[in-house]
Amino acid sequence: MVSEFLIKEYELCYEQLRYYDTRHSEILKYIYTISTASAAAIFAIFKLAAGATTQFHAYQAFLTTIVYIATLLLFATMLQNRLYFVYIARQINAIRGYMLTTDAENFKNNQLYISTDFPALKPSSVHTIQLLGVTLISSVFFGFSVYSVIAAAGADPTIACAVLATLAMLAAEIWGGIKYLSDTKGKSADEAIHNKT
Repeated sequence: MVSEFLIKEYELCYEQLRYYDTRHSEILKYIYTISTASAAAIFAIFKLAAGATTQFHAYQAFLTTIVYIATLLLFATMLQNRLYFVYIARQINAIRGYMLTTDAENFKNNQLYISTDFPALKPSSVHTIQLLGVTLISSVFFGFSVYSVIAAAGADPTIACAVLATLAMLAAEIWGGIKYLSDTKGKSADEAIHNKT
């Protein structure tokens, strides 16, 4: 019979898994809220400033920079959350796999997961698609921020400059996210999260 410890661990891991999945969704909702509210505020400032004045660009530069920093920090939080989610899911699968071989060996029609070696970076995961969406939002605000800072300084910004800044930041964030999640491949939770061997 499976020990009480493993059963309790299994139940608590399920609670943690639901927590991390819900947390991921809540962070995503927060990012959508802050980005849409900021876009609405920028439009309102544009109308109140009677067009694209230097003062408007100064306000826009401030607001887009704050939103960029916030979305970047929330992106980092979502990456960390994904890593925690994966380790908890692996633990659940390990316990389930063990139970199926020791306590329920006659149960031959398992429909749930038992794999413990799936990567944190999984291209087909909904989490990955959501993370890509967040990098796009963050990068667009970075591009607007660059454009606005140039305009607020009295220079003549170009759309090409903003697009280049957006694409450069998008590439940097995607690369950083891939590196963060890929560096954990084959590592235990203690190694990947706490750098302990």
